[in-house]
Amino acid sequence: MVRFRMVAVLALVLAAATGCVKVPAGVDRDLVDEWTMMGEAKVAEPRAGDCWATKADNVITLISTSLSLVQTPCDLSHVAETVHVGHFTGALADADQAPDLADLADTYAVCDAELTKFLGGSWQVGRLRMLLYAPTSRQWKGGARFFRCDVAALRSERGILDPRTETMKDALQAGGDMLLGCGTRIESGASWTDVDPQACTAPHDVEFVGNVTSVSAVYPTDTKTRTAAWSTGCLNRIRSYTGSTDSVLAKAKTAYGFWPLAVGEPEWKAGNRNARCYISLPKKVTRSLKNNGKAAI
Repeated sequence: MVRFRMVAVLALVLAAATGCVKVPAGVDRDLVDEWTMMGEAKVAEPRAGDCWATKADNVITLISTSLSLVQTPCDLSHVAETVHVGHFTGALADADQAPDLADLADTYAVCDAELTKFLGGSWQVGRLRMLLYAPTSRQWKGGARFFRCDVAALRSERGILDPRTETMKDALQAGGDMLLGCGTRIESGASWTDVDPQACTAPHDVEFVGNVTSVSAVYPTDTKTRTAAWSTGCLNRIRSYTGSTDSVLAKAKTAYGFWPLAVGEPEWKAGNRNARCYISLPKKVTRSLKNNGKAAI
């Protein structure tokens, strides 16, 4: 049966080549003139709810480039999730090349607001990191004008990524599993190199008290300028968080530490001028200092 069909097809082709096939009325022999033209190829856009895995272990790599991220189902191990996808308009969209992060202050604010709605709180108060991506140069040349707002899960302040298999939606609502709390200092000399998260009922020597924004628009590059940017704000955060007087805090020999969030000047210019503030203790305790008041520490 297969051989018969092959012979029949061959005979039909030969007949058409010699002009012996009758053409039905209304058929003009032109096989392509009535085909619909294919649409122009477009760059595939990400969508809110997309999840991303990576071989990188630190969020700094993800801030530098999105090329290390690979889309994956959200019920499999992933480190980042797309919260919002928007589109550039006006001068930004008309530019010959994709915008740099330093030029995206308005877009950064949009992403910040979208993450707050998605997470149930500001990403700065959680073990999380906002990521803003514009199209690559190749995508831009292909007509892409989208921007992508992602959130990445962190294990610690040092930016170590924390793979998970569930969405990060509402992760910062009361009782959320990604909220910052207590921890232990990881030190190198006189500096902190990380904060290891701990339950506040476990022995710990630091506690997160809040997020502050720099009082200066100048990018801090050394200890002096970083201290000027955040020290007063952090001290005020400690006072309001603990409800303790300066004398109570001084008697306990408490100190403060802050963790700047911007990775480089471009992100600072985009709007990330925040630091996370911690109260630091000379000893380990097993309770939270929130609303401590007049109690001895």
